[in-house]
Amino acid sequence: MKRLLFSLTAFTAVAVAEDWTLPAEKPVFKSGAGAELVQSNCLICHSSEYITTQPPMTRDQWKASVTKMQQKYGAPLAAEAVEPLLDYLLASYGKPTP
Repeated sequence: MKRLLFSLTAFTAVAVAEDWTLPAEKPVFKSGAGAELVQSNCLICHSSEYITTQPPMTRDQWKASVTKMQQKYGAPLAAEAVEPLLDYLLASYGKPTP
């Protein structure tokens, strides 16, 4: 019984010591058609910086990234939203074509 009481006491002390808050998320995406898709679908799981700090990618690279988010991480992106999302990512953060 003493062991259980000690464990509960230690847990309470840790919970009080860990009282902190995260700064507010300030998503900053380039404006354009499809930006709302990124905000409503991608920010569910990660910050805007995850997208905005990526190196410029081709459409195929962006598609591979989006597909990975859907298949490996369960991103709830509707099938009809994929192409418009890719259009936005390519236009805003894509690798320029020669």
